[in-house]
Amino acid sequence: MSTNPFIILGISRDASQSEILEAYKEKRAYYQAHIFDEGESGAEAARMLSVIDNAYQEAMEISHSSATVDGEGESSFEAVKQAIRDKDPERAQRELDKISYRSAEWHYFQSIVFYNKNWLNDSKKQLEIALQKDPNNEKYSRALNNLKRKIDGTHPYDREGSQGVYSNTTTSSSSGRTYSQQASASDGCCAACQALWCADCCCECMGGDLIRCC
Repeated sequence: MSTNPFIILGISRDASQSEILEAYKEKRAYYQAHIFDEGESGAEAARMLSVIDNAYQEAMEISHSSATVDGEGESSFEAVKQAIRDKDPERAQRELDKISYRSAEWHYFQSIVFYNKNWLNDSKKQLEIALQKDPNNEKYSRALNNLKRKIDGTHPYDREGSQGVYSNTTTSSSSGRTYSQQASASDGCCAACQALWCADCCCECMGGDLIRCC
């Protein structure tokens, strides 16, 4: 049997990510329907489910890598970035939900959306997933370290007069999510940075990694 994920899924090498997803769903539904067959038929169906799952992940990774090289991967997040710039996390979430493949970068942007909603623990989990998918990414690692320090109250931007200051971390009784109460906004020059979190979580100073990726 071929190990080529595109052949396994029955699609061409240049198939779009939506086509990969549709082929995966169709193949998986077929074998799922036969998983409880008696004898060899059921065993083969169970084996093929694992093969199909692996083929889907590999095909998506290849497609995503190709799109990034061609510049398409970057543009797929443009609407998300614009919503973040506009301080509209709900719109950013809707745009993220339109992207079918959950790459490391997808989880990175999801972490930013959660951060802008003040859901710090959820933001931290998304950064951890991003690092699991791309362990050597310095941007994700630095953002996660800064966020951990933010949650612990030891981040340097928590000093008096710093930008994007949050304090008094509490837990919402209605949602169970952890969030931070925003400090005084008298220092008006930091308003944009609070929304983008570039000064607070993604970089060590203004104009850091978030600016580079946006």
